[in-house]
Amino acid sequence: MKIFIIGAGPAGVTAAETVRTFDRQAELTMFTDEPYLPYSPPAMADHFIHGSDLHLWRPSDWGIQMGVDYRSGLRVAAIEPDMHRFRLVGGEVLGYDQLLIATGARLYAPLAGADLPGIYNFKSLSAAENLVGKVRSGEAKSAIIVGAGFIGMEIALLLRELGVKVVQIEMLDQVMATMLDAETASIALNLMRSLGVDVRLKTKATAFIGNGSANGIRLESGELLQADLLIAATGVKPNLDLLEDSGIAYQRGIRVDSHLQTNAPDVFAAGDCIESPDRVTGETFLHAIFPNAIDQGRVAGMNMAGYPVEYEGAERMNSLKHLGLPIMAAGEKQGDHILREGQNSNLRTIYLQGNRLVGFQLVGDIRSAGILHTLMTQKSDVSNIQSRLLDPNFGEGMMAWQAISAYT
Repeated sequence: MKIFIIGAGPAGVTAAETVRTFDRQAELTMFTDEPYLPYSPPAMADHFIHGSDLHLWRPSDWGIQMGVDYRSGLRVAAIEPDMHRFRLVGGEVLGYDQLLIATGARLYAPLAGADLPGIYNFKSLSAAENLVGKVRSGEAKSAIIVGAGFIGMEIALLLRELGVKVVQIEMLDQVMATMLDAETASIALNLMRSLGVDVRLKTKATAFIGNGSANGIRLESGELLQADLLIAATGVKPNLDLLEDSGIAYQRGIRVDSHLQTNAPDVFAAGDCIESPDRVTGETFLHAIFPNAIDQGRVAGMNMAGYPVEYEGAERMNSLKHLGLPIMAAGEKQGDHILREGQNSNLRTIYLQGNRLVGFQLVGDIRSAGILHTLMTQKSDVSNIQSRLLDPNFGEGMMAWQAISAYT
């Protein structure tokens, strides 16, 4: 059995490990267009700030241990599912028995001029090295970030740590609008500004500008802003160029069934490049976060190894840890009943729909996040324990577990 994996991110790596667990004989080959060994994307900020080793996630001899032919610095140009083969940039053609597409995603902003050179990314190590390299060489002392979502916030905090003057533009009236409720977002905004990030809400960018290379941004007001670094971070865009003319179905991301198989025989997909249903709401959209990629890689790997497993759905969950005050958000930010409690620098908000916990937001003291997450994803009936959900100690110790078991 010849199994090829396109992409060496968390989804691809986990899929390879899962296949190898269940199939010791399969020929496993992995392609990545980056010149690196497998690394952990969530660790990139700490890597550049503190010098932590990205490859602690997997050892340097991971490919040898897993029996994976790890081929870096190579890009797949096209897939031909009808022929069970794909073509590399450069012309090499390879036939497969099974194929996993785990090409990830990149940051983008849907603005005029977004394809100009000089717009930076932070969704891969190659892109991040390019960005940080400009700072460390002294070429970049100022930056403009378009978008104040989770990744945009992380980039802003990293650049401030590196001494860069940062202006962050957000067209909405709050930061992290897809994840945070207004009160939690207000805390995050104040923390960002206290750290020196010039966050400008209700400010809409209309175009990247520059003669040959982007060097500024035009605002809807007509004002022009210029900086050494321009970063597009209003959303993520799956890397799908290799699907052109393949017949593999996609909209915003690759369409997959409950086994993470595409509409093409023997072709699976996982990670930031796919659309998947939300585990809480059932709504299908892009869920580009590390834990989802890991889970999808495991499910795809088991199915490729011949052990049918259905994917239960993705999660919405993010945490900001470089603000000086932990902020964690998961699930929905609305419900028919809201529990909220705050004191000093702590804020805890629980969202309920009927007798179910459908979302929570924690600021400062993030204890009990694990048990809240479990109750949410298991869709447990919490009607008899609502009074305890705001307690930071909820879920600690055997007595709490027994109480939860009795009521759910």
